[in-house]
Amino acid sequence: MRIQGRNLRPSTLAERRVLKTLGFDMLRVHRGLNPFMVARHIRKLATGRSGDLPALRMLLQKKNNKPAGCELPDSTSLPCVDERAA
Repeated sequence: MRIQGRNLRPSTLAERRVLKTLGFDMLRVHRGLNPFMVARHIRKLATGRSGDLPALRMLLQKKNNKPAGCELPDSTSLPCVDERAA
């Protein structure tokens, strides 16, 4: 794997196949994960040494989910008109 900051790019065809299996051409690792750890996991999968694809998929999926943003209150000074009540 070529590690460029948080971007992981495959350097071999086997690594490219693993990323394609996950549904990525290149992978951007979120701040909560260590990119070197993810690269080692992908390398193990590519070489066939004790890799666990479902575990990697869950690791990446769990960190990619963001909580839904809350709705902020209206900050205008105009009176609030509820369109549903009209």
